[in-house]
Amino acid sequence: MNLGFFYLVDKEKNGFTVLTKENSKKKDDVVKEPLDYWFRRDFDNKGEPTLEENLGYTFNNPELLAHALKHSSSFEGKEVPHSECNERLEFLGDAVCNMLVTEYLYKTYPEASEGEMTSMKGTIVSGHAWAQTAAIWKLGKFIRVGKGVAVGGGRFSENIVADAFEAVLGAVFLDGGLAEVLKIMERFHWPRIPEMLHATDFTNYKSLLLESLEKADYVAEHGAITVEFRVVGETGPEHERIFETEVFLNGVSYGIGKGTSKKKSEQDVSRIALEKLATEEALEKSETATEENPLDSDLQESVES
Repeated sequence: MNLGFFYLVDKEKNGFTVLTKENSKKKDDVVKEPLDYWFRRDFDNKGEPTLEENLGYTFNNPELLAHALKHSSSFEGKEVPHSECNERLEFLGDAVCNMLVTEYLYKTYPEASEGEMTSMKGTIVSGHAWAQTAAIWKLGKFIRVGKGVAVGGGRFSENIVADAFEAVLGAVFLDGGLAEVLKIMERFHWPRIPEMLHATDFTNYKSLLLESLEKADYVAEHGAITVEFRVVGETGPEHERIFETEVFLNGVSYGIGKGTSKKKSEQDVSRIALEKLATEEALEKSETATEENPLDSDLQESVES
């Protein structure tokens, strides 16, 4: 959204002057640009690169990037269309990035099964992964948020940064096409994939849970299992929201997990469910062994006495 205000950019000094009646006639060595392209200014006065310089991509239509950086909280108390925030671009960017990651996995891991690629993809497109890559661009400082969110440091929260990451790449897609998004992914995200796939903080517990329940030997012994995740709680302000998710296997609760997003709470409860399943499996094996070798149990009791 162009606000219609302008600032003057000194080509040699890279300075910024608000355009007023007094200086509006000054034309030497200056160009005129919209004031709300804040991401093209060194607003910290630290001599740091702009967001586009960090990205390695300059927008033909910078309005798209401005749109991608506006979190919904920045419109608090204002009567503006819901479409003014970055959520629609986030939706688009999510689809574009998922497609590119899927293609990357298909070409890079020709021997991987569908289940293995699904598990890897869950890690690579996670909010945690997006936020870490976005940190390379120092994306957080360019995001516009509401005062309440800013005071609490929410501009740099993983959820907000990850959403903005997708929105920015959605904007790049609209501005320059799929090839430009791919260049950015190849430069910043692809090199980090080996690290993601081996780091413990990237473990995709939800995929592991679903895969373990779909294994042939487990299905043969327990039958097909229906898995359901339900959000059962939600607390805290918008930028510090805590979600509670409960998982049910064939209608039986296997725990409640917590996280700063629905996805993270699902990961947490999946980890809990896996631990519970492992305990149950160990008990079943122990009981089976005792039934098959009752003398071993008697001998153990004799030794203990």
